[in-house]
Amino acid sequence: MGEAETLRVDAAVIGAGLGGLGAAGYLARAGHEVAVIEHHTVPGGYAHEFKRRGFRFEVALHALDGAGPGGWLHPMLDDLGVLDRVEVTQIDPFYTARFGEFEITVPARLPEYLRELKAAFPAEADGIDSLFAAIGRVAGDVARYGEDRSSGAKATPMEMLERYPDMAAAFSQSWRTFMAIHISDPRLQAVVSALWGYFGLPPSQVSAGLFSLALHSYHTTGAWYPKGGSQAMSRAIVEGILQRGGTVRFGNRVTSMEVVDGRIVALETDRGLRIEADVFISNASPSATVAMIGPEHFDAGFLTGVESDLPALSNLVVYLGLDRDLAAEGWVHHEYFLAEGYDVEADYAATASGDFSNAGMVIANYTDADPGCAPDGHSVLVMMSLAPWDYANVWGTGGALAGYSDNPEYLRLKNEAADLLIDRAGRLIPGLRESIVIREVGTPLTDVRYGLAQEGSIYGRRQTVENLLNRRSPRAPIPNLFLAGAWVGGGGMSAALSSGRTAAAIAGSLLTPG
Repeated sequence: MGEAETLRVDAAVIGAGLGGLGAAGYLARAGHEVAVIEHHTVPGGYAHEFKRRGFRFEVALHALDGAGPGGWLHPMLDDLGVLDRVEVTQIDPFYTARFGEFEITVPARLPEYLRELKAAFPAEADGIDSLFAAIGRVAGDVARYGEDRSSGAKATPMEMLERYPDMAAAFSQSWRTFMAIHISDPRLQAVVSALWGYFGLPPSQVSAGLFSLALHSYHTTGAWYPKGGSQAMSRAIVEGILQRGGTVRFGNRVTSMEVVDGRIVALETDRGLRIEADVFISNASPSATVAMIGPEHFDAGFLTGVESDLPALSNLVVYLGLDRDLAAEGWVHHEYFLAEGYDVEADYAATASGDFSNAGMVIANYTDADPGCAPDGHSVLVMMSLAPWDYANVWGTGGALAGYSDNPEYLRLKNEAADLLIDRAGRLIPGLRESIVIREVGTPLTDVRYGLAQEGSIYGRRQTVENLLNRRSPRAPIPNLFLAGAWVGGGGMSAALSSGRTAAAIAGSLLTPG
């Protein structure tokens, strides 16, 4: 326990993930005095890095959508000062995907991508045009909806159907149903669904609206990667907060929040820090937020909703430092998606059961997009598969996480799983295992340890059709408490920043202008 200290600010933000940083950045930009509390020693949450013997490993980010001019993320990065401090570069080609023996390299630009798809599936040419035209209409509706909301217009459910018909239809059905209206070849459906791992769900479950918006954003405004990795973005936002007079405290875990007359008045941390504020924004999961405050302060309906939320899948990640330059050898893929065949639903089933020999996986050569992450002549290669929390009785721990990293059964299971991914990648990159000089493995338990993620979820709440139709509100039953992050705004770094901006706008309306 540290020496007791009390701070008084306008707004307190719990968690320095991108949702919390986005909220704090926007509040500080509006002139409000802000304090951010983070349990870890660095900012970012999943927008994070770690270093080993000259190698810098990106924890989570593969590619940002909308970060270029004209993209939906670009204004937020500009507002938060990221673009003044960090160079973002476009990734093109976007990725390569392999389904059994079929391989396709996907250009970032939509016209070129459509040409590639039609060349591979000429019988579906008209359907390909029809599908991407429908995706464009969904994006158009969403943009118009956002503009209307910004102007204060609120539509009734019937008016929503009339004014935004493509958006309404897409968000009420799965991506598989949406695709089937336009294309029928299951191989083509698998190919255009290659990014399903970005959402943690297969085409039969993930929202068509969400998937459509992501495809449209990536292929119209580009896929981007920040020089220095995602933590460079996190640090840039922190610098902006500090320059505007804000406070960011690391190594402090919020243990409780004080409620007086139905409003939160203060939070306290495990290091004796007390922060009093007018508004509070939590970037923690709703369940963790309830635990910090106490369930007695929430109504039954809210608690039922929180208890029924199912976390999205976590991941298994193998981080490798190699003593060879893969790009110089011809491995120029920033991302390489590997599937054993065209059955994406089977890939998901293998993933959800921890069958890492058959689960869909991605191989990312970060040195391609960010050469500074490895010493000259070396490479950073990362393999990732989604992974279940409860695999092999919670990865051999039985749920007892204290000291898990020394548990022999945990070590055996995680290394066996990592070896399976390395072996699969090694069939594409001969001599891979022999060139490894650094090896680190992350599991769902790692995500809990460093990110306090519920069951290690990397996307928060599952991004199903039902959950996207019934998004959790950033408003909580306590009138000066607001929520940000993946559980509210959806998974992904762009969505996390957007959720922070939304929470800041609502919370800021309760504060005296700075």
